[in-house]
Amino acid sequence: MGVPLLPEKYDSDPVLAPRGASEYADDRGSGARSLPAAMVVCYAPVVLESVAERYDGTEVADYRAGGSCYRLEATGGRVGIVGGFGVGAPATALLLEGLFASGVETVLLAGYAGCLADEVGPEDVIVPPSALRDEGTSYHYRPPERYAPADAALVEHVREHLDAADVDYRVGPTWTTDAPYRETVAEVEAYAAEGVLTVEMEAAAAFAVAAHRERATAALFTPSDYLVGTERDPSTHDLDEALRRLGRLAVDAIEAY
Repeated sequence: MGVPLLPEKYDSDPVLAPRGASEYADDRGSGARSLPAAMVVCYAPVVLESVAERYDGTEVADYRAGGSCYRLEATGGRVGIVGGFGVGAPATALLLEGLFASGVETVLLAGYAGCLADEVGPEDVIVPPSALRDEGTSYHYRPPERYAPADAALVEHVREHLDAADVDYRVGPTWTTDAPYRETVAEVEAYAAEGVLTVEMEAAAAFAVAAHRERATAALFTPSDYLVGTERDPSTHDLDEALRRLGRLAVDAIEAY
């Protein structure tokens, strides 16, 4: 038995479209009006708070998807950031559907991820060109292929931006799972051997939704911990500072896209 249960769904119309949900929210006074065309999506409060402060964020008070959303005035209002809406593939898919229905064209995820590769340093930024689909949401948007690709042009732009900023980064797939407490030794070993660098809970769904809606989406990660043998002491890594830097890199990269 696979997901989706009814493969014929790919050729069938949805009962509820995100545009209809967006218009309904607008009618009730809780729509997302005047969102920037480019958005950073984050999951750690420190990213949201530091970016909003650094880039003169103006809160979008009637934002309807939950959490907090800011238009970043220091970018001329061209970039926004949203966070605090939840975690995981379903929450991310709902968020992106709402963003795209409200006119957003480009999304860059910025967050932390577990690391499967010992050679990735704690200060490295990880840029995944694709995500291993070990969750359920992406299969409702794309047929069952092993990986969901990020937008290739946006990934290349992010890499060029990191090169210009002299930032150390690694490029490799990420593993998206719905069950972080069921990440097993066998899986870590198998996927690491396949070249997968990180594990998280959202990228595959984000990439699949964006492809379905013909929007550009990519991701940036910083290591939070290591799932492989390492002599590194996690206490020497300032994760909050790494996330602040990641937020800055994400905003600057997507502003220049």
